[in-house]
Amino acid sequence: MPARSRSRVLAVLVIGVVVAGAASGCTGVPGDADGHSTGAGPSVAASPTAESETPSGGAEAGSDALPLPRDEIPDWAATALPPQGGAPRVIAQSGGLGPSTSTRLTVSAPEAPAGRYAVDVACLGAGTVTVHLTEPEDAASPDAPDATCSDETISFEYDSSPDAPRLSLGLVGDPTVYAVAVAPVTD
Repeated sequence: MPARSRSRVLAVLVIGVVVAGAASGCTGVPGDADGHSTGAGPSVAASPTAESETPSGGAEAGSDALPLPRDEIPDWAATALPPQGGAPRVIAQSGGLGPSTSTRLTVSAPEAPAGRYAVDVACLGAGTVTVHLTEPEDAASPDAPDATCSDETISFEYDSSPDAPRLSLGLVGDPTVYAVAVAPVTD
């Protein structure tokens, strides 16, 4: 299957997962009731915090705009970012970003040590998810993102030293479903 087709299939699956979780915020991949990761194998629970830029409309309005029903987002995320073997993930989370839910989100694993991490981000929808590896100094006018994701899956590595892994996600444009997975790089 061509990469573009795989991205679309994954995007469709992610959107479903995001829409299902819209009413309750972000969900883990696969997640428990409070959004922490409960994936296979040992992992450190992510500690996401969501900051709504525009809290109008409520969770129900945001559900209608996401490209997948919220209850389908975890399945999409599991397909979009399957476990890779090697070190267990310290962050595994999915959900939806939109004006009636949240347009900015920070995910972190405060118990994880500083070090080199592999980051995978998948997005499904017409919007663009921005990724900042450090918290912007000014949330109103942040620096250029370290990475962007537009209806695709991106992967990169970064050195979280001297702090534990922490990513800030933002939304530009239409509501979009996302999935994030972070694992230590093993040599």
